[in-house]
Amino acid sequence: MTLANPGLMSLTLAAYGWMPQDWEQCFYPEDLPSTWRLGYYCNEFNEVLVPAAAWGTGALSDDWSVLPVGFDLYLEINLALLQSAHWVQVRECIETVLAQHINGLWVDTAARAHLPADWEQRFSVHEALNDALLAQMPAEANAQLALLRTGHTLTAVALRELFEQLREQTAHKDVVLFLDAPYPVVAQIQLMRQIYNI
Repeated sequence: MTLANPGLMSLTLAAYGWMPQDWEQCFYPEDLPSTWRLGYYCNEFNEVLVPAAAWGTGALSDDWSVLPVGFDLYLEINLALLQSAHWVQVRECIETVLAQHINGLWVDTAARAHLPADWEQRFSVHEALNDALLAQMPAEANAQLALLRTGHTLTAVALRELFEQLREQTAHKDVVLFLDAPYPVVAQIQLMRQIYNI
């Protein structure tokens, strides 16, 4: 969906999974049991993008009951997940356990045609276009989704370019930016939000 640029008014930060890159060392207390990390994450953030690969590495057995009321899940769906041996269990978990928390799906173009028939009506489907920062959003979305992947902190120039890209290309006044980045990038982007007053 293409809309006129409404002007970026708010930028919400969240993580790509609750364990991206160095977050285990930088964000979580050293003595925190791994089974408590999702609950701890929920104390600091209101959204998370669950990576498609997480389902094969333990997400099916996670204690989703720790999600507080009002916490929003976004799920990455790709062709590999839809074709995986555990897809039936993942789909059942999504439809019976997680549905009340799901605010949207981050779906690869190749996977969109293979989504369960009712999911286009049931969930807000944001289509990820190649390596673009912003996903194409549906008309009914509460915010546009973006995913920043980087293995290092950002230079001042890269931060400015990121914020200019968000301001110029967003199709919604609100953006949720998921970070697959080192934890110090959170502080960098929080500072830039203050500078840009968003």
